[in-house]
Amino acid sequence: MKLAAAFLLALAASCNTDPSAPHLARGNVLVNNGKREEAAAEYREAARLAPRSALARERLGDTNYDLGRKDEALAAYRDAAAVDPDSVTARIGAARVLGDRGDLAAARAELTAGLQRAPSNLFLLLSRGNYAAKAGDRDAAVEDYTRAVNLKSDNVPALYQLGIALLEKGDLPAAQRTFDRLIDVAPGAPEGHYGRARLLAARGQDASAALAQAEKLLEPDARARLAEQGLKGDALDQASRAAAERSLAQMQSDPAFAKQKE
Repeated sequence: MKLAAAFLLALAASCNTDPSAPHLARGNVLVNNGKREEAAAEYREAARLAPRSALARERLGDTNYDLGRKDEALAAYRDAAAVDPDSVTARIGAARVLGDRGDLAAARAELTAGLQRAPSNLFLLLSRGNYAAKAGDRDAAVEDYTRAVNLKSDNVPALYQLGIALLEKGDLPAAQRTFDRLIDVAPGAPEGHYGRARLLAARGQDASAALAQAEKLLEPDARARLAEQGLKGDALDQASRAAAERSLAQMQSDPAFAKQKE
């Protein structure tokens, strides 16, 4: 009861200074309950009441995107970036919409604009590297992933994406060093072993042991990540199994291992 009262007092205090706060709070609750249409209306009202708030516009963009209204999502992200040019969420959200349209050049340009203001932002670098890789620009992808690794040397996604980009570029020795480093810093992450399996397959070597180790780590890794998000009990068990099954299906369908299955 004391915690509930404290929360209500804090909310009341915020409402006195920021009229958009109750709408943001209600929108968040509605999203958590799967009521995105109603949430979008709350975020829209929050944006109206707070013309200098990027947060309301970012949330509106995310909600419209989830509803499949991508033109409206892009408009909200553009609005958020206009209000706050430093908004990473706005840049990544806009790039996601543009990437979905197949306009990879525009998606990369959006992220470049963000990096001009935040050159050391890991998420912007990884996102731009991903779009460079999709566009077939392997050199640019390697450059962005390398910068990301230099910023955070133990970051699993950065190391994995760098290893894959080097592998696709044909620099197998550098790819091996990257996957070895990933396994050293995060032995429980399936990405390092999966990357090693892809490397072995590219060399025409037996990748079965490395692939089996990656598959073995899928569910424990998913469980740890989902537990950090607050899932518990049966919900955690079910979500962990489902995430592991999705990853396993992707691994097993990877054409990199097609010859080894023949």
